[in-house]
Amino acid sequence: MPYLVQTFAVPLLIALAGGLAVGWITSDKEDEGPSGLAAAAMVIFALMVVAAALNWVPGRPGLWLDTAVLFGAAYLTGCIAGAFARVFTDKVEETVTSPLGDMVGAATSATGAVKAVAEATTSVARLVGDAAERRNAAAAAAPQAASGGAQAAAEAMAQGTKPHGLAGPRGGRPDELELIRGVGPQNEARLHALGVFHFDQIAAWTPKEAQWVGGYLAFPGRIEREDWIGQAKVLAAGGTTAHADRVRSGDIASTPDGKPPAA
Repeated sequence: MPYLVQTFAVPLLIALAGGLAVGWITSDKEDEGPSGLAAAAMVIFALMVVAAALNWVPGRPGLWLDTAVLFGAAYLTGCIAGAFARVFTDKVEETVTSPLGDMVGAATSATGAVKAVAEATTSVARLVGDAAERRNAAAAAAPQAASGGAQAAAEAMAQGTKPHGLAGPRGGRPDELELIRGVGPQNEARLHALGVFHFDQIAAWTPKEAQWVGGYLAFPGRIEREDWIGQAKVLAAGGTTAHADRVRSGDIASTPDGKPPAA
């Protein structure tokens, strides 16, 4: 929450000032109770506070919700503080000729009310901030858990023979494996983790090794369908393919890892 306050410091001050003005102006009207629109707005704001505190909305929408609750709290604080300030000043004017004790009592009452509003606003901000911190911690831990689980599942699925890998690329320069249709940034990184850095390594895979790697990448059969080995043989020999030409020319960045490319 502190980072949201720092980021939106000026807009929050504007919302607070707007609330002060509205509270000051509307407090001069006769108390007829909240209008239907105001009551609906209060119910919606209460639901937003509960949703933010209980982390019902994940990710970026949750961050937007936290920000909206923070702005609403600032505006509401301004409204209440403005109303109490107007009541206090009116009370001072009415009790100019009254005993000093009455004036002090009114000031104490108004100050206590404003303090209560400030404490309530702080509690709301703390709830929203705690929810945001829990969401951020969960988001940071999720990719690590998903990565480890996916790799373990892929290796368990793999059938065949694990290919021999290198400790590092020859000459310190790996081949651009994304020139192979079907290899995107994530697959290239996972191939590097297996010690596969060059086209001639893929070109030398046996059917059993291709089957193992397909299971490891969680795409069984994809290597065979897209003919990675055939493409690698052409590229290892210094040739090129239509897909490689498109990647080199910048027509496409590479193959998406999540799904096979169109033929």
